[in-house]
Amino acid sequence: VLGVMGLLQPHDPTIQFAIRISKLILTCLSFVLAVMCMIVVRKTKSLTNDYANLLLFLIVYSTLFEIFSQLIYDPQFIMPVFCIYRDAPFINIPFNAAWGFIIWMTLVALNAPLYAISFLHRHQIIVPENSLLKLNRLLHSALLIVIAVPCLSYGYAYYVS
Repeated sequence: VLGVMGLLQPHDPTIQFAIRISKLILTCLSFVLAVMCMIVVRKTKSLTNDYANLLLFLIVYSTLFEIFSQLIYDPQFIMPVFCIYRDAPFINIPFNAAWGFIIWMTLVALNAPLYAISFLHRHQIIVPENSLLKLNRLLHSALLIVIAVPCLSYGYAYYVS
């Protein structure tokens, strides 16, 4: 790791400025596309209300994750050590790179319960009413919590290990 760190040199200020502007443009473009996707989901008549809300939540969550990654955390990826420096965040909330990494990994891990509950919802629509695999809404919520609780610890556990 020390050898890799020794190879790092600061970029020319014009290159740093170009990278910052491109991050801002791509994040704004991603936000605009997310809004367009949300409009399409809302206008689609063939989706159930619950599934449309799940899709909207996935879009909002992924957009907020990107905003956190690009504008607030702005990690400097140096292999093999991830995110040991913050580059130049647009929104400079004072926290160190370690806590930013823990939050970032936790946000990545929380994608799993969102996709799992979306899959479960679609699966429950095609299951016959009298099937043993038909689950009630309380069990859906319990399953979401069972999946989400360990995901909240992944960032810290990964950082500590």
